[in-house]
Amino acid sequence: MYAPNFGAKFSADAPPIEIKRQGLRDVSVFNGFCAKHDAALFSCLENEPFKFDRRQLFRLAYRAAARECYLKRKQCESLPTLEQMKAIHGITEEISYTDEILIHQAASLRGAEECEQLKAKLDKLLVSSSWDRMVTYAILFEKAPCLTACFVFQPFHDLDGRQLQDYENLDAEMSQLAITVMPVDQGAVAIFSWLDTANSAPRRFFESVASSSNRTSAVIHAVLDNSENFALSPDWYEALPDTTKNYLLSRMCLLEASIEYHYRQRPEVTASFLADWGVSQVAQF
Repeated sequence: MYAPNFGAKFSADAPPIEIKRQGLRDVSVFNGFCAKHDAALFSCLENEPFKFDRRQLFRLAYRAAARECYLKRKQCESLPTLEQMKAIHGITEEISYTDEILIHQAASLRGAEECEQLKAKLDKLLVSSSWDRMVTYAILFEKAPCLTACFVFQPFHDLDGRQLQDYENLDAEMSQLAITVMPVDQGAVAIFSWLDTANSAPRRFFESVASSSNRTSAVIHAVLDNSENFALSPDWYEALPDTTKNYLLSRMCLLEASIEYHYRQRPEVTASFLADWGVSQVAQF
């Protein structure tokens, strides 16, 4: 399958980000979980038919939040120190971080803290088996999906460009939305989940996707624009023209999808044809 690949260096012959064919294990295995101790936790997903019961839906969101929490913390820790940067580039004089780097570092740290707060809330609900505290809607499609995804993010604007959260206020508590796209026996499903204590942002983002006249494309854009944890079907991706492949990469490389949503038309309206997962319907679980 095809998935995002992040190069080890920035250079003309080694692009920092690309969509590359990878093995199933490289794409699906997350080292933040322990195969032994977490097997029971996710057994209802791995070893039972998926029936959209609240226990399964909660664990999908929990898995997405745990992965995001782990990666955001690693992202904060990955910024090289000034001494490391001097050694890498052979610099002898004193250097300092730019304002842009400091802002990025502060934003990354804040994002990690907020994700850890979400994870802590989910941990308590997991222990108490409070599955009903998770609000879940799904868009059901009749055909198999051309991509799969599992992620959590903070929706700042919906697909119509309407602002959903006061993201410029670092003291404001941001609500988060978990999205899972996967094949099911009936075709495909895009699952949207958020805590019942969340503000209106997750619900309004979901509604902007569900209200689309092209739900397949709206879901694909919601994934590509807001996540790095997705995989593309080889049969579908390899059949795409180069212009469409370049377009998919450009969506993945958006620095902030909310800016794109705010200043331009809905992405699925202006994009070329991507896929058609057939007739769809919305359901609440």
